[in-house]
Amino acid sequence: MNYEIRIACTDEIELVHQTMMLAFEEYRGRLHPPSGALSENTESILSKISEHGGGALLVWSGDKPVGSAQYFFRESFLYVGRLSVIPEARGQGLGKAIMKHFEKLAAQLHYSEIRLGVRLSLPENLRFYRKLGYEIAEEHEYPERTDGWYIMSKQVRSEHGMISKDNAEHYVWGNDCDGWDRTLA
Repeated sequence: MNYEIRIACTDEIELVHQTMMLAFEEYRGRLHPPSGALSENTESILSKISEHGGGALLVWSGDKPVGSAQYFFRESFLYVGRLSVIPEARGQGLGKAIMKHFEKLAAQLHYSEIRLGVRLSLPENLRFYRKLGYEIAEEHEYPERTDGWYIMSKQVRSEHGMISKDNAEHYVWGNDCDGWDRTLA
């Protein structure tokens, strides 16, 4: 499969949402408590992105979105959430390609770490991230004690000192897309 991974613009958040819903539908009724992804909408995604800084990626195969993910900047790490590959595009390395894309993005922006959350009741996802070199950093439990999640982490190497979104020069490009200059002044 030929594909392109790129940052989603504001007017593409509906496509990010649709892709996520297709990918997470298999968890409906399977997880307790239910996945928060299934209750998100475009407004909540936009709110989360603007509140925490960050954005979303879209993976395209021709003119069709086949994957997406959301990301946020924290003090010293990049947080990745809602990694989504639609069912008919799975098994072709897209999830791995998305995570490699984030690793390059983190290194380019001089973040030394990527973190993400994985439900304990989804061991196949845990195996996926472990194969990519992510390690368990924290364990959490839902108040209902019916499930929990790991925060997983991977160190990302950068050749330069630490630059974060907070100290990089911000610019806007395209149709309401945000960018940050990763070079030190």
